[in-house]
Amino acid sequence: MKAETNLTFGFCVIKTQAGGPSFNVELGRRDGLVLKASLVKGNLPEPGFNFSQLHAMFARNNLCQIDMIALSGAHTLGFSHCSRFANRLYSFSSSSPVDPSLNQDYAKQLMDGCPRNVDPGIAINMDPVTPQTFDNVYFQNLVNGKGLFTSDEVLFTDPASQPTVKDFANSSRAILMELLPLP
Repeated sequence: MKAETNLTFGFCVIKTQAGGPSFNVELGRRDGLVLKASLVKGNLPEPGFNFSQLHAMFARNNLCQIDMIALSGAHTLGFSHCSRFANRLYSFSSSSPVDPSLNQDYAKQLMDGCPRNVDPGIAINMDPVTPQTFDNVYFQNLVNGKGLFTSDEVLFTDPASQPTVKDFANSSRAILMELLPLP
C-alpha cells in the first residue's frame, strides 16, 4: 500500500506542478491491500481498445461515458513507449500501414521519433503540443487527429463521444466541471 500511496501522491504533485487544479485527495486505496503488476492486466484500458471495449471497462467500474472521456484527459501528461502505438504507424491494416485517423503530419512526427525497430526505451509524449501542462489541449489534439493511442482517437471518431470531446476541447472549464466540484 505504501507504493500505491506514493504513486497517488506523486501524480497529484505532478498534476499540480503542471498547472492543474489542486484539491485534497485521500491517499491509498480501499479496494485492496496488495500491489501486484499481475493484477493490473484486464483492469486498465489498453492502447488499442476500441470505443466499445473502453466503454465496457469503465462501466465495469461504475463510471459513465463522460467519466471515461474526462479521465482519458490524464493523457495530457506523460509519455508512452513506441511499442505501445507502433502498429498505428507501420502495420495498421492490409490496405493502409498508417492509421488513416492519424493526422498525416503527426504520423510523420511519430515515425521520426519512433522509427521501425527503435530502442524499446524510447518514449514519446502523449500530448505533442503541451506535454508538461495539465490542460484541455489533449482534447484539441483528438479533434485534430493527434491522439497517440487508438483508445484516445476513438473518443473523437465515435459519434457517441464526439460531442463531449468537442465540448472539452473548446472549454477547459468543462473538463474541470467533470472532475471537480467547482463553484
